[in-house]
Amino acid sequence: STVDPDDNQPWDFNIPAKRRKALRLLFTRRTLLLIGSPMCSAFSQIQNLNWARMTEQERSKVKEYGRTHLKFCLKLYALQIEMGLYFLHEHPAGASSWSEPEVKRFMKKYKLERVVSDMCVFGTMSEDEQGQALVKKPTAFLSNAPRVSERLSRRCSGGHRHIALIGG
Repeated sequence: STVDPDDNQPWDFNIPAKRRKALRLLFTRRTLLLIGSPMCSAFSQIQNLNWARMTEQERSKVKEYGRTHLKFCLKLYALQIEMGLYFLHEHPAGASSWSEPEVKRFMKKYKLERVVSDMCVFGTMSEDEQGQALVKKPTAFLSNAPRVSERLSRRCSGGHRHIALIGG
């Protein structure tokens, strides 16, 4: 959903020109920490509610679109590691992307472990018919920066109301 400031279009890695541009930026800017949060619609648990309403062809298209984006992010992360730099990958903790073979191979190759956090610990709020409240939203992170992972690995201790992020 982040837009490229040069053309105000999303950084859609299913578009070859956007992939080429991202690679160029990666090599020329050499950012210390690259943060990736690929689109999760193809991997979301909530998307499971929609699969039955879609044709097999539509489901396949959504899944392949998400996989292309995810695989390219993994490529960027691998390049970061090879350049001696860092990355942080974020996806919902329950997303099926964590079971994708490419993700598992990547984690094994670089000896990485994911950590899980609850977003309410960081103050993530939303509003429902009862008013404002915290959003739990268990989120998983993967990084080659151990201190970043350590800081992000925080779970909810309870004691407050959570808003479910369903139905808009």
